[in-house]
Amino acid sequence: MKKTTKFLLILLALAISSAVGVFGEFDVEVTSTGEATYQIVERKAENDLGYGVTQYTDLSKTTREGLTYNQQVNVMEIPADSPAKIISYANLGSHVWTLTTVTNLAARFEEKNPDWRVLGAINADFFDINAVLNGLPYQTNNPVVTNGEFYKTSLRSGVLGFTNDGTTNTLIAGKTDYRSDNLILGVYDANDQIVQEFTVENINVAPGDGQTSVYYGIYNASTHIYEPKVMDTGNFTTFVIENAELALPNNENDFYGKGTVSSTAPITLEKGQFAICTNNTAVISALTIGTKVRTQFEFINDFANVTSATGYQGHFLASGEYFHDSPSVLAARHPRTVVGVKADGTIVMTVIDGRQTVVGMDGMFDNEMAATMKRYGCLEAYNLDGGGSTTMIIRQNGQFVVTNSPSDGALRRDGNCLLIAVKMPTIELNVVATADSLAFDVDLVSNNGHDIQRLFLEVNGLKQECTDETLIFSGLTHDTGYYYRFSYLDSLGTEHTLLNDGICQSLKIPPEFIRLEIAEAFTFYEIQIIYEDPDGSGAFLEVKLTINGRVYTVRRNGGFPCY
Repeated sequence: MKKTTKFLLILLALAISSAVGVFGEFDVEVTSTGEATYQIVERKAENDLGYGVTQYTDLSKTTREGLTYNQQVNVMEIPADSPAKIISYANLGSHVWTLTTVTNLAARFEEKNPDWRVLGAINADFFDINAVLNGLPYQTNNPVVTNGEFYKTSLRSGVLGFTNDGTTNTLIAGKTDYRSDNLILGVYDANDQIVQEFTVENINVAPGDGQTSVYYGIYNASTHIYEPKVMDTGNFTTFVIENAELALPNNENDFYGKGTVSSTAPITLEKGQFAICTNNTAVISALTIGTKVRTQFEFINDFANVTSATGYQGHFLASGEYFHDSPSVLAARHPRTVVGVKADGTIVMTVIDGRQTVVGMDGMFDNEMAATMKRYGCLEAYNLDGGGSTTMIIRQNGQFVVTNSPSDGALRRDGNCLLIAVKMPTIELNVVATADSLAFDVDLVSNNGHDIQRLFLEVNGLKQECTDETLIFSGLTHDTGYYYRFSYLDSLGTEHTLLNDGICQSLKIPPEFIRLEIAEAFTFYEIQIIYEDPDGSGAFLEVKLTINGRVYTVRRNGGFPCY
């Protein structure tokens, strides 16, 4: 007995020693800057999201003012040469800003852009969470630019722009002289491409000689109620967009509008409408009823090549070391969402959990954030909205999964997000399901830049090459969802996995009728229909029964009179 006890104690001591050896030695060296340190203790998870994008979650610790804090840090890295794009996105349906979760924003983006797939996303800019700021409620504090669409360009703190051009100059930050002085009027052709652009000199006032004006209603600064705009009349030509795709009056000097000219008669402009009034002969020649137009402010100078943009509040890492910025939001311990850039142009998105000390998630001050981003190789880093908004999601098996621990206990409804997304080939898919098979007809409509030489479809671990023939996957289990995905070989024979994926459901097994039992009980018949229904596909509330040519309705646990 004593030998056994001694043996167990030795094993326990070895186990403890081994655990301690792993714990704390992921980072042998401690990263320090700004009188704070950061050290990774354990890599909790690591995910290859495809297209060079990686995500990992680190359990770590920071020190500040002589105290140590436990952290959970979620990171996504997007190389500059990745085909994945960083896309700023907000929910802008019905001509308003609407708050929703990052997961819903990603799903909505894919719904509106069916050729794109989101690899991951984080929350982005600060926003009007309580609808108390001037004008149109729930706006972000700073610009939202999505794939060249400048939905909002006015500023409260700072612009964070992404060029998505594959160079080391992928992130542009700052706010000096970043926006055009005037709205730009774009005119589309029949292929939905902008073929002409004009300067808009005025907003909501009559145009002078050779000038153009845009008219739109605005939201009252205090009541947040839309105020229709009565258009001027005079010696100029009017083009009205009565049913705009989007008319977004952020404020008196920030407007985005897109739609088709439907009238040349001045009206009182309601929500979802705007108008162009002009004395410019070139503009008059370019527009007519049925012409599609867009009006927006655009970025200039250092921001001229930016295709997507959000905002930030606080620049805390500069040239690889702590930088003391003024915003008070940095001088507190909170959950954080930050974005940084490496020397090679790799974008690093980091979500730091907090307000959950009991489970080792303390959150960070600015100098701790600087040490953290320095450890992950960044030279510059910027603070986005944090607290309960802090969110990171990734795509796994066709579903969006939250990697961090939101401090509210659930995802907060945010005003905007940053997506990492890739444009996929356009593939039309027709699926016919049975209880034990799925049949796919596949049509590759457009490569969208992918070098596809041979296309494959994989279901249930079985891969088949796509041809003109129907692909049949048999031997499946009934009433089961099956994940499918496509891959292809390029001209060099390299295999690539696509995110044209989803889940198809095999059918339930239909009920099998066995017999009908009828018993007479005084003034009614008692009827039992005996059948086997393993998938519950025949949970009938009532059935029709024909006796001697007469149709009766038989309800569950009921009967019908005798005659």
